[in-house]
Amino acid sequence: MTSKFSPKTIQQLDDNLEREHATIDIFNQAMEDNDADTAREVCEFVINDDETRNSGYSRGWQFHCLKWLTAHYIVRWQSSPDDSEEETIALDGLMESLWKHKWLIGSLPCDVSLSQDDIKEATDSMSTLYKDFELSQAMVYKARLEQNIYMGNVADAKKNSAKWQSEEKDNMSDCDACEQNTLIAYYNFIGDHKKVEQLAKPILSGKLTCSEVPHTTYPPVINSMIQLGKLDEAQEILNDAIELIRESSEHFLWLMSLMIQFAMRLNNQDLALELLDEFSNNIVKSIKNNHFEYLQYLIAVAPFNDEALIAARGLAKNFDDRNGNRHYQNQLDFLFTPPTLH
Repeated sequence: MTSKFSPKTIQQLDDNLEREHATIDIFNQAMEDNDADTAREVCEFVINDDETRNSGYSRGWQFHCLKWLTAHYIVRWQSSPDDSEEETIALDGLMESLWKHKWLIGSLPCDVSLSQDDIKEATDSMSTLYKDFELSQAMVYKARLEQNIYMGNVADAKKNSAKWQSEEKDNMSDCDACEQNTLIAYYNFIGDHKKVEQLAKPILSGKLTCSEVPHTTYPPVINSMIQLGKLDEAQEILNDAIELIRESSEHFLWLMSLMIQFAMRLNNQDLALELLDEFSNNIVKSIKNNHFEYLQYLIAVAPFNDEALIAARGLAKNFDDRNGNRHYQNQLDFLFTPPTLH
C-alpha cells in the first residue's frame, strides 16, 4: 500500500500544536484503513524529525509512536525469511527504534499528562527490550537518572547514577560529550557544584563537543557558578550561551527561557527584557507541546507578568503533584531570591 503521508505538508503548518494534531489524525486514519506504511512513516517522522524532536511533539505522542514502531519492526523481523532483504530492513528499523529509546524515555517526565505509572511502564519496557536483545542496561539506568532529575528525586538519582556508571558500555552508549553532559547535570542537581566546575572544563574549552553539547551543558554550569558565588564567571558563560543559542536551530530555542531566568538571578534585568523581546514569540510557537519547556518560559516571564506567575505556579504544582514533591514550586520561588556571595 502506498503511503498517504506528506512530511512537507506537515512542516508547512504554522506551529507545532497544529503539526501534532495533524500527525495524530493521519496516524489514526491509517489505523482505521489498516495502512501500516502510512502509520510507519508518521511514527518515524514524529520520532526522527531532528529540528523539532525536543519540543515539536509531546513526549506522550512521541512515545506512542516509538512503541508502535518498535512492535511493528519486531513483527516484521520475526516474520521475515532468514537472511532476506526484508529481514535486514526490519532489523535495521528495530535497532534504530531501540536507539531512540535512549533520548525519549529519559525525558518522559517533561509531559505532565503522563503519570508515574506510565513513565515506569515505559522504562520497564525499555529495560526488557534491551535485555532481550542483549544490550547493556547502562542507557536504561541513565534514562532513569534523567527522569529522577526532571522529577526532583535526589535519592533515586544517586542510586541510578551509580548503577549507570557501573554498567559496561556498548554500541548503545552515548558519545563522551553526552556522557560528560549528563554527569554535569547530575552533580548540579545534587548540589555538588565544585564537581560541575571541574567536569565542565573540557566542554567549555571545546575539547568535548557534539550536536547537543555544549548547548545543554550551559544551564547546569551557569547555575553552579551562581551557587558558588562566581557571578562574573556565570555572566561570561551566560553571554557565550546566548550567542550559541542565537546561532542554533529551533531545536535549542527553549534554552533561551533558562538564559532569561539566569539573567534575572544575576540581577541583569535589562538583558532579561532584551531576550524576552527578541525571542518570546518564537519560543512560544516552538514549545506548545512540551509542558516542561512551557513551564520554564512561564518562570522566565513571571517577574514581569502577574498572569504568567499565576500560570507558572499552577503548572509547577501540577508537576509537583505528579512527582510527589515541591521541586518546581521551589524553583519558581528561588528565582525571586537574589544570589549571594560566599
